[in-house]
Amino acid sequence: MKSQILHIYDWLSAHRRWLWGSVTALLVPLTVLAMALHYDEDIMDFLPVTAEDREALQVAQSDEAASRIVLIIEGDDEHERNDALYAVEDTLSTFDFRLLTFNLTDIYARLPYLIADSTYDRFDSLFTPESICAALERDRLIISTPGAGAFADALTHDPLGLVQISNVKSQISNNNRSYAFVDSPYGSTETKQNALLIDSLTAITNAVAANYPQLSIRWIGAPVIAVGNARRIKTDTMLCIALSTVLIIALLIYAFPRRRDILLILLAVSFGWLVGMAVLRLITPTVSAVVIGIGSVLIGIAVNYPLHLLVHQRYTTSVRQTLDEVISPLVVGNITTVAAFLTLLPMQAVALRHLGVFAASMLVGTILFCIFILPHLMSAEPTPIREIKIYNRRLPLIGYQIPIIIITLALAIYLFFCPSELFDSNMSHINYMTVEQRADMASFQLPDGDASRWNDYWSTHSADSVIALIQHEADRVGFTPDAFEPFYQMLRSWKPIPAFDFGTIAERLTDDFNYIGLCCSLIVFIFLWLSFRSLWLAIIAFVPMALSWIWIFAFMHMFDLHFNIVNVILATFIFGQGDDYTIFIVEGLVYEHQTGKPILPQYRQSIILSALIMLIGIGVLVLAVHPAMHSLGAVALIGMTTVVIMATTIPPLLWRFWHGICKGHCVNQ
Repeated sequence: MKSQILHIYDWLSAHRRWLWGSVTALLVPLTVLAMALHYDEDIMDFLPVTAEDREALQVAQSDEAASRIVLIIEGDDEHERNDALYAVEDTLSTFDFRLLTFNLTDIYARLPYLIADSTYDRFDSLFTPESICAALERDRLIISTPGAGAFADALTHDPLGLVQISNVKSQISNNNRSYAFVDSPYGSTETKQNALLIDSLTAITNAVAANYPQLSIRWIGAPVIAVGNARRIKTDTMLCIALSTVLIIALLIYAFPRRRDILLILLAVSFGWLVGMAVLRLITPTVSAVVIGIGSVLIGIAVNYPLHLLVHQRYTTSVRQTLDEVISPLVVGNITTVAAFLTLLPMQAVALRHLGVFAASMLVGTILFCIFILPHLMSAEPTPIREIKIYNRRLPLIGYQIPIIIITLALAIYLFFCPSELFDSNMSHINYMTVEQRADMASFQLPDGDASRWNDYWSTHSADSVIALIQHEADRVGFTPDAFEPFYQMLRSWKPIPAFDFGTIAERLTDDFNYIGLCCSLIVFIFLWLSFRSLWLAIIAFVPMALSWIWIFAFMHMFDLHFNIVNVILATFIFGQGDDYTIFIVEGLVYEHQTGKPILPQYRQSIILSALIMLIGIGVLVLAVHPAMHSLGAVALIGMTTVVIMATTIPPLLWRFWHGICKGHCVNQ
């Protein structure tokens, strides 16, 4: 393969017009496809959901309660609270929005979920003529009480008192709060339109609150939380991208005094990004914007390829020699990294499949640019580079390896005696909410029981006979025949709200996490074995990645960090970056052994520069406020730092150990 690539390089060098004409012709369709890609913000694309799960979720999201925005007016003076409520309602009427005051009818639509187990235990006795008659007599007394309007309305849904009104109301109300509702016409997850709606509502309540300084007036609900998350992600993303861009450019300017080299790096990565977007458009018209955002981390991996070429150019006499010496580790590293990302394709989560396609395509596009196009743009003169010294070169390498081995053993023992759950499936932990919002959501949480007993009971009892009995007793007490029609309708046709089972989703996420780790490990090891054509060289390259996970798991446990639906994707990134580094070190060891020419210093220098760019690119996310983005940064800092340490220290130790046993005669065995 190396000879074929060099042959193509020679041919293109003699036919430059054909080269640039082909590149121009290729850029046009790639750009058109990339620009045709559309984006959405549906976080559910990252969950391993089946068609049934999506149907249940759509039903849940279409439920009024899911799209309801709650107005909370808090203060000691009930008269002031009511005045503020009326003021908000008057203003909303000019915007053609309807403010729903708190009533119990909304709660009784969920009546089977709210019935206590003790009540279910005596269902048979509740549906006797004597019990029904007593309940309806009680209802008549309640209706005749002055000011019982809301309770009277609730009785149409629950004439037999299956749920205690006072107990339910106490779950979501107290003496110093008033509630009202606005139903969002956009559902609970459409953030773009909901953001405009919530901005309007906030402006209204701010104007009202100015006249009532003693009151706290605010909005809460699923649409409010979704908009807050989207805005927090956008704010954190903009700040982190700005900071990382400045730091990466500063690092590149320091490392590459010749600005032309920086431009070449940007061209290589940009071409790869364009290829990734174009291929993604070929398989789907719409992709999650989060996929593209997370995909920006790929820059840290893709930048490896032009970096290695440019750094190595410093130590050679021609571009062709540079290509000859670097092509093997570049291609092998690219194949193993692409294979690691392709393990995402069988995942149930559609966004992860899209990420796998985008990552693999981008890295393939970048390596093709670096192999066939970049060499013709590079200067024949040695690349001027300022060295970045992370460690003291005068200290023997063994001086680093002994403490690293000791620390690894200690961490392995620590993990054995301190087991913990590494995967956190609780979605609320990666949701952004202020302290006040979390408290409001908790206080407004309705009790949610088990409705299966309702279905079990009516599967063996006749609802029509109970309805006839109630109608008979209602007529005798003085109610009209249709006084309790909502209750009759529920008895005849009530169906439970399809449950979106996050427990099952959590199990799938854990299985996916284990799958990613196992599959990446097997694929990377097999490709290392095939490319090196030596089991021992494959082991030398693979062991550092295996040991690095001991460090990663241990330090995550120490700092109370967990993998979640978002940062679990970093498992493939860490494998992808780690095998690149170890492949270069092992290739360097073999090259030095066979030629006697020192090459590890330049390999190590490009690894350090690449790792710094990667750490800056994603590590700045540790400064993000959003929990999901913060976890990405924290895990990336631990993972990538560990991978670099292991990749640059463990292979030379294993090489000396193996080389001593083989006495230099089994490099290719």
